[in-house]
Amino acid sequence: MNPIFNERVVKQEVYHKDYNLDKKDNIDELPEEPAVFGIFGIIHETPIHPRFITSTDNLRKAVRNVFENPEGEGLKKFMQGPWIQMLCFELIPNTNDQERKKIEKAWKNEYKPGVNEDGEYPEYNYEWPYDDDGNMKSEYANPPKAKV
Repeated sequence: MNPIFNERVVKQEVYHKDYNLDKKDNIDELPEEPAVFGIFGIIHETPIHPRFITSTDNLRKAVRNVFENPEGEGLKKFMQGPWIQMLCFELIPNTNDQERKKIEKAWKNEYKPGVNEDGEYPEYNYEWPYDDDGNMKSEYANPPKAKV
């Protein structure tokens, strides 16, 4: 099953001008607020396979840093390579670092981020949400509630 988020989570493609052929950039449009966020792969406008999850007191600064100074070779290949990244974030204003870390831990437990040295998710698995007739499968039409 693909990630299921609560209604407070914003999902959007994210671009850094130095790491895509079209020189798109929307990082400066991100809020400079506390948040928990994940960088996911994307298929059919659906976030899949989280490569990275963390919390921050400044979403814009943290996302820029993941592009420019990723942790490890695999994350660098994913962030600075040909993949399209989907940013999923929840703003959590008026929280301290300890509260943000608690939410971050819940996200990590639920979504299980990972990246191998090639920039791929270690256990690639995507489920197409439509049946052979083009109808949405029932588990996607009426998905379970998000746990976090």
